[in-house]
Amino acid sequence: GRFVAQSIFEEQMEKKLPNRSFAILYRTNAQSRSFEEALRKLNIPYRIYGGMSFYQRKEIKDLVAYLRLVINNNDEESLKRIINYPTRGIGQTTIDRLILYAGQNNLSLWEVIENVRDFPELRAAAAKITDFGIMIRSFGMMRKTHNAYELAAYIAKSTGLLKLLNEDKTIEGISKYENLVELLNGIKEFVEDDTAEVEKTLENYLQDIALLTDADKDDPEADKVTLMTIHGSKGLEFPVVFIGGMEENLFPSQMSLSNRKELEEERRLFYVALTRAEKKIYLSYATSRFRFGSLLPSEPSRFLDEIDKEYI
Repeated sequence: GRFVAQSIFEEQMEKKLPNRSFAILYRTNAQSRSFEEALRKLNIPYRIYGGMSFYQRKEIKDLVAYLRLVINNNDEESLKRIINYPTRGIGQTTIDRLILYAGQNNLSLWEVIENVRDFPELRAAAAKITDFGIMIRSFGMMRKTHNAYELAAYIAKSTGLLKLLNEDKTIEGISKYENLVELLNGIKEFVEDDTAEVEKTLENYLQDIALLTDADKDDPEADKVTLMTIHGSKGLEFPVVFIGGMEENLFPSQMSLSNRKELEEERRLFYVALTRAEKKIYLSYATSRFRFGSLLPSEPSRFLDEIDKEYI
């Protein structure tokens, strides 16, 4: 991500190119995270074409809401978002009542949850609400003994968020699951980054991404770098194109490796990506990647070997 953002900056300086001359293409939606973060840090404006910024995606907001609520029990926006997600039998009527009692009694929502048994009308859901409160408090206790990544990974598993998305085998479901895993990879990266001076706490991580979670108002005429999946790039052209993640198991995708027909489809997709560039193309890959919290080596994509060296 940093390499690509830095290269864009250098190309701009050297050739006086506008942001719209550049496109970053990737095989899966989840890959946008590292590019977005790196571009933000260099103040290079970008837009996600045909999709949503990484931190605006629902599944990302859901896990971040859990993390925020653990840090601050009075974050009511986060609390409302996840009190019944994944579903735990606290219906909308119950949530409306919680909000009503909080307002009537000049209490925060969290205080109503803490004292739910004092409200007779909530008796039917009291056990479930109490369990929710205990769960959030237990996550809070873990902050003393766990770093940001360990705690976030534990929350993603124990709340059932990861399981819920992993069970959905549609293309959209797989993409959401990959995004959630990528968020955890990002937190792991934050924890392992020796260059940053900050303590690796959950609070500091949330501060680090606070700018990225603010929704951008996108002006279609604005001069921005374009980020998109290769599938979304068909028919478009840019002077300078970056293809990120040129690695085995990523591009070609892991799912295509056992099937010749699917592998050919991946190769055609690579051809689409290459031919988006009018003047110059960068092919980049990571030598290692976080996968489920472990740093694993990456193999360069076989497609790189298939390009005649005289063109590189």
